[in-house]
Amino acid sequence: MKNVALYLKRNFYFILSIITVFLTVVFAGVLFFVLDLSKDVSQTSVGFVYLGGTEESAYADVLSPRIQQWQNTADYTLSYQSYVWDIDLTHFVFETEITVANIKQNRNNLAFFSLSDAHREALFEDITDDLTTHLVDYFDFHQFVIDLEKDMQSLKNRKRYNLTAYLDASVESFIIDTVDMSSLKNSVVLEITSQITELTIPGNQRFYLIKALASYNLSNEAHSVMASALQYLTVKTPVEGYIYQMHDVNPTWAELGMNARILKLNGYDFSFFNPLKENMTLEIEQLDDQTIRFILRGYPFLTTYERITVVGPTLYFKTLITDNPLLNELTEGVLITETDTSFIYELVLVPGIQGSITYMHRRVTPLDGLTYDVALFYEQVLPRDQVIEQHIVAKG
Repeated sequence: MKNVALYLKRNFYFILSIITVFLTVVFAGVLFFVLDLSKDVSQTSVGFVYLGGTEESAYADVLSPRIQQWQNTADYTLSYQSYVWDIDLTHFVFETEITVANIKQNRNNLAFFSLSDAHREALFEDITDDLTTHLVDYFDFHQFVIDLEKDMQSLKNRKRYNLTAYLDASVESFIIDTVDMSSLKNSVVLEITSQITELTIPGNQRFYLIKALASYNLSNEAHSVMASALQYLTVKTPVEGYIYQMHDVNPTWAELGMNARILKLNGYDFSFFNPLKENMTLEIEQLDDQTIRFILRGYPFLTTYERITVVGPTLYFKTLITDNPLLNELTEGVLITETDTSFIYELVLVPGIQGSITYMHRRVTPLDGLTYDVALFYEQVLPRDQVIEQHIVAKG
């Protein structure tokens, strides 16, 4: 008996710990069954609004303020090119009764909204006020509202819509600019038009003409003609970062703003970066034996791009004079100048031509109306020296 008492005394705290653990387990079990903690937690919700701990009779009281707050803070936008418009979700009325009536337990349910005719018209005006008539006429607003309502039913906090997804396919063929290149060799005209009818300029990447035409058998001159057409046409677009070489001596077809030279073996390419998300297309059409029409097509711009020519400094020619003692008053075309001491006979062999530098600018007018100019490239026409023969005869 003494041994038992001694054992209990030495292991008192251990025995006490065992009893405490046992009572804790029993107490937890009683709570689990008595308080009905074994039931599943309800997963009922409407979008992000959790209703699991709410009585069904209070659903409307919980949903209404949360949905109103969501409509005021959700970030829904419509974008086109560089422009973004906020979509005002408060045009839609939250249908509380319909939403509550369609709630299923332990599910993520939809929120239902309605859009009156007056608010539908107001929403349309909100997001089309800045658009051109051409865009508005081909905008599938009905489908846009369907997609918008579908996303609203799930109470998404952020959504981006691209206007191009709701435009008729014909809109992407809008004519941006056109140029007719004439005085071309007939062989070059046939070389281009017999092989190519259109060329795609991919969006959001740098365009290289030699690479784009790699599958065609074109000469350097044919490449140069197409590069020069693109040089001219893309001025009235947002493309940037032109890289190219000019002709040392301009061909007959090279006009102001159309002077890009391609030499494939030398690495002379024509390149630029297209910042647009969408592609543009260059269409090619033969007008006659010496003329090709180039048409640049794509989505119409909301920003206005204009071609501005800025005249730079004049490059003056030099006069080269050589002596010709055979010149006299009988020489055809001779110019005679008399001074106090001599007669000067001059014959112009090569007329001098002044050179020039011309800058090509792009005038940009965004929707906010703040116009600014961007310098794109320049063209230099070198002067041609004047060559004169001269003979001076002293008087007396």
